[in-house]
Order: sequence, then structure tokens, then C-alpha cells
Amino acid sequence: MANPTLHWRLLPPAVVPTPTTAAFLDAIYTMGLSTTYADGSARSPGSYAAPNIGQVPLAAGPTSLGTGSAWTWNYDATTFGTGGKTSVYAVPPAAGGALNQQVIIGGTSNAAGAAWKQLSSDTRLTNFLYIGLAKNSGLYQGWNSPTTPFNVGDFTGFGYITSGINLYAYVYMWECEEAIALQFLNTTNASGGFAGAFVDPLSTNAANAETDGRLYGVSTSGSGNYLGANSLSVTAAASGPMFYNTNSTGDIHFSTFTPGAGTLTQTLRFGNFTPGPGFLSRVGDIPQIPIQVWTGTQYIGQLRQIFITRDSVTGNEWQAGATPKGYLWSSSLTASTDTVILAY
Repeated sequence: MANPTLHWRLLPPAVVPTPTTAAFLDAIYTMGLSTTYADGSARSPGSYAAPNIGQVPLAAGPTSLGTGSAWTWNYDATTFGTGGKTSVYAVPPAAGGALNQQVIIGGTSNAAGAAWKQLSSDTRLTNFLYIGLAKNSGLYQGWNSPTTPFNVGDFTGFGYITSGINLYAYVYMWECEEAIALQFLNTTNASGGFAGAFVDPLSTNAANAETDGRLYGVSTSGSGNYLGANSLSVTAAASGPMFYNTNSTGDIHFSTFTPGAGTLTQTLRFGNFTPGPGFLSRVGDIPQIPIQVWTGTQYIGQLRQIFITRDSVTGNEWQAGATPKGYLWSSSLTASTDTVILAY
């Protein structure tokens, strides 16, 4: 049985003139407070009573949750005593919280923290950003905790979503009821990732799905691999493929939680695709091809409202007349490359 339809939305993109990890974390947090989307429509995030500054022993939970597709964000400015943001973390709106998932983005230090669980641990490097996902989670206790940033629950560990942060000037963020997506870009390259319940197992069997019928996971571009121009038609790590995994330190990662457990299952895009800029239906419509995923030997499911389409550029809105239909994710702000639609 298919999971509920998700509705992806693009937040107002941010320009970061002085690219530091703290500046990008601040930009993400500020985007998370926005009361409008990029198209000017209303957005209703929830709120926390206060950021995690000097709260002992644990940060409080949110005072309210967002509605629609809007996540609720908080930040930590205590770790290492820098005074700047060291992590930002978010909870989904009420409709997306059955397993108490939380997404966290951390950075600013090479201090040890929760290791990526899929066979390899990404080395901590200063001036890089990392993303991780928790399920059955509790209250925030610190992004560099060796087990989980939250006091209970299962955690993926952290995977890279950027190369050196000084390479980027822009950050884009999309959200839906149960997942978020991020991109960090300059005029020619992009890095980023997805986190949340964005894989539909198309099954409710306990071996295939969590108790809420979903799969929770993280997909990242790695520390040295930009998203590639042909990222749907290649699987080699050096080419920056989307939704693919290697077990090498610092490389692309895509893993989902093993249902009912805290371990991770390697997750891979099923097949290579070469849609090209002229990839249209017989009447000229923009195609939406579901993305299937597997372990390399066994079928896992398909991505939720994330579809292959013709080549385009990141950030554009796809419309049918005046009606928004979705948003485009590719590897460039300026050149047409392999693209997916995040459907609205």
C-alpha cells in the first residue's frame, strides 16, 4: 500500500556572502523560520521556546509543530563555546512525525561525533557540513555526541553534504511533510542531500517497512564529489550520482534504516537513466518517472514524489498554466543537467 502523497515546497533561497559553516547553519535556520515560501505563498512553521543556549541537561522540545509541509527548526550555539551556531535540527509537521524523526545538520569542528553506520565512518573535517537522521528520538543533547545527538532513539550517524564550505555561495532548501532536501551551490557546482521518510516500501510487511509503513533514510553527495551533470546516468562515485551509495569514507551515501532496527541498509538507485533535454511525452508534457531503489540484490521501494524528468537547472518551479506542480533539483544553477522533480 502506497504511503500518503507528499507535497514538496521550496523555501526562499539564501545567499551567503561570507561562506563559513556557522554562516550556512544560520542561513538554514533563518530559512526554517520563514513564514513564506519562494513563490510567496504562506508557510506555517512551529516554534521552540528558545534555542539551545545554556540549557542543562537537555534542550526542550518544540512548543508547537508546523502545519502543511513546514518543519520546525532549532539550533545549538553552545558546543565548543564558540557562540556561533554549531548545529541546526528540525522536526516535521504533525502529519510526518509517527516515529519521532528529527533531522540534524552539524559542523564547525573536527571533534568526534556519531559515526556513519553504513560500513564506513566519514572523517570529521573542519569547514564541512554533515547531515544525520534520528528515529524514535528524544531531546537534543549535543551534535557531537558519540552515539546520537538526541538522548534516546536510533541515529544514522553523520554523512557529508558539502565539500569545503568556502566553495559555496547559495543554499537551497525544499521540504515536504516527511522529508527535507538541501543543496549548497556556486555558479557551476552543487552538493547536498535528502533526509527523512522519502522512501516508500510499497509494503506494510514488517520486514519491508517500519511500523508506520515508511522507510527513513539519508542520501548525501559526499565530501569530494559534486553532484554530477550526468548524475542519473552514472553510478561511479567520482561522477557524483544522485541516490547512490559507496562504502568508502567521505563518499556518497544513501542508506535507509533497517525496519524495526537501528542498523542501516545500503540503498541504491535502480538503473541508469539518460533522459536528456528533449525528454518529453508525445504531447509535450514534462515526464515524471518514479525512482526505484534496491540493496543491490533486493528491492526496497521507490522514492516519494521524487521523479526523473528532462534536463534542467536547480530551483526552477514547474507549472501547468498557473498551477505549481513541483520544483526542479539538478547539479547546476546555470546549465541543464540530469534533473529530478520534487512534486508539489
